[in-house]
Amino acid sequence: MCGHNPLHHITNYSRPEPAQPGMRHFQVQAATRPCPSCGVPVQEDFVFCPRCGSEILTACPSCHRAVQTDWTRCAYCGTDRLAAKTQASTHSHS
Repeated sequence: MCGHNPLHHITNYSRPEPAQPGMRHFQVQAATRPCPSCGVPVQEDFVFCPRCGSEILTACPSCHRAVQTDWTRCAYCGTDRLAAKTQASTHSHS
């Protein structure tokens, strides 16, 4: 092997144009999904929608990982979020 990058021989690719002469500008695309309330694309890790202010992510009451507010069960630990929410509200009214 000659030690060269195997992509060196590819000729039909394009590089982004620099934003200013002498500077390289790379645009990173973040993964997005639609806000469940207003539909605007938001980054997957956003907790609140920057347009309408709706809460998109919340913490699981058991494992404390970020979950979507409309999930009924935590995808990470399996906690039934509806039952946990009911128990929490029952204990807070006692």
